[in-house]
Amino acid sequence: MKIDEDILKHISKVEIFSDFCLEKHEQRIILEAVAEYLVPQAFSKDDYIIKEKDEGSTLYILYEGAVQVLRNTPLDERFAVVNLEAEQNVFFGEIALIDNDKRSASVIALTDCKTLMLKRDDFLKLCEKYPLLGYRTISRIAKRISASLRKANEDTMTLYQALIDEVQ
Repeated sequence: MKIDEDILKHISKVEIFSDFCLEKHEQRIILEAVAEYLVPQAFSKDDYIIKEKDEGSTLYILYEGAVQVLRNTPLDERFAVVNLEAEQNVFFGEIALIDNDKRSASVIALTDCKTLMLKRDDFLKLCEKYPLLGYRTISRIAKRISASLRKANEDTMTLYQALIDEVQ
């Protein structure tokens, strides 16, 4: 099957796959294998791509358009976390590749969008065949989680200090 060169170029720029170079034959083969499992999915403006608290098993790569990531407060009020555009080579839902937990945020299409979806089962098949893909991808996910955890710890300490200052 002929792989779309534009899709290959796009996924090679996406952080989760950025350790693979299209110019290196062995790495190109891995990216082509990933591309074979990617399923294009179109979303209209205002469609939910991911809903917070739903179970998920799919990574989404934003290929065209723009989305907004939303979270709910403990009082169930929604707030925007960030807006993302396809030109930023972004992806979301990556935790679903390794864990069957509930989604931690919602993602809504700000414009008509096209995503490339990769299901966990397909990712795991690819990792069996190409262990380097699994190693590098899981490493990227772990680094992203680590950065989020460090930020959450900093935010917790800031809030703790503000509480202490208020009590005193």
